[in-house]
Amino acid sequence: MCGMLGLAAAASTTGAFAQTSVQVGGTVDVFAGAIKRSGDAGRRSVVDSSGMETSWWGFKGKEALGGSLQAQFNLTGFFRPDDGSQGRFDSDTMFSRDANVGLSGAFGRVSVGRDLAPNFIPTLKLSPFGGSFVFSPLELHTQTPSGSYRGQAWSPTVSGDTGWSNEIMYVTPTMGGFTTSLFYQFGEQEGNSGKNNFGVNTMYEQGPLTFGAYFQSVEVNNPVDTTANGSSQVFTFTPYNRTTGATHTLAASKNDTWFVGGAYDLHFMKLFGTLNYSTMNLIGAADDSQYDLKSNTVQLGTSVPLGKGSVLFSWARTKVKADGDFSAALGGTDIRSSIVRNTASLGYDYFLSKRTDIYSVLSYDKLTDEASAFSFGIGIRQRF
Repeated sequence: MCGMLGLAAAASTTGAFAQTSVQVGGTVDVFAGAIKRSGDAGRRSVVDSSGMETSWWGFKGKEALGGSLQAQFNLTGFFRPDDGSQGRFDSDTMFSRDANVGLSGAFGRVSVGRDLAPNFIPTLKLSPFGGSFVFSPLELHTQTPSGSYRGQAWSPTVSGDTGWSNEIMYVTPTMGGFTTSLFYQFGEQEGNSGKNNFGVNTMYEQGPLTFGAYFQSVEVNNPVDTTANGSSQVFTFTPYNRTTGATHTLAASKNDTWFVGGAYDLHFMKLFGTLNYSTMNLIGAADDSQYDLKSNTVQLGTSVPLGKGSVLFSWARTKVKADGDFSAALGGTDIRSSIVRNTASLGYDYFLSKRTDIYSVLSYDKLTDEASAFSFGIGIRQRF
């Protein structure tokens, strides 16, 4: 009798495990080269991480609950394999890539925790360099503090990071090639309950055509916003007097971004094009009433199959502009209240297998009133 009960329990356990799966996965990406952005004082020779994709690792799981309903969780984090450090930077959290749990089914998917921002998938899908935060011109302009002008670090023109914490996210089922996602991030700040992030994106993928668009409104920094009360600084821009060197920094408490882009696969080449437009609310009543701060980015690119890999090219141009009279704040007339950045990258990505590729990239960068600069890297990426 005990033996029969044991067999029944084992069969029940096996059935339960058959409905549950947990996967371990990630990407390791390291490159060697030299990095110099326009405005940098000098070139850095590096063995660095995440040239083509941010290195990550973690766990993903799901459990069938009956019918089409599933429970899902994601716990994945970034790391720097060049020195073994956790995160994309020293203050990054352990699971800053994903830390969420949710349900999926015929209704779509809903998750709570840390998940994607509206900007991530459209930006990733519509750039030849995908999620490269080192060599993709679109990512360099909109997502990374790379380069400088007059001592002011370049501020990413799309605020809020590529993932949002304390978020509720809903993804619709795919309908007619379209998938739409809704995002809401709670500010969780005592006495400032109105501070939050929200947005929406949509992707269309059918045949040779890919289309993407998003809108997001950002008041909260990620992955950790340490501003307990009052406005967070989500973007900065510094107009300056070219003769005297006087500066006046404008800090934004809110960044609204609209994005549209597409890609078309001609088989012998794939064409990419995107457009970003951002507006800001400034911290401080005086600055907000006197100045109008905005930015726009256009990106064009192509991917051309060659052998077991692809030749990649992308160019982006960003203009950041502050309208208003800066004569009282900066004095004189030789005032620069707008800057332009041009970046172009040319690379080749060769696949040794489905999981392993090697790549080389040369990148050109130029900011207004700063000398042009070049970066290059040769790297290897393996998925597991």
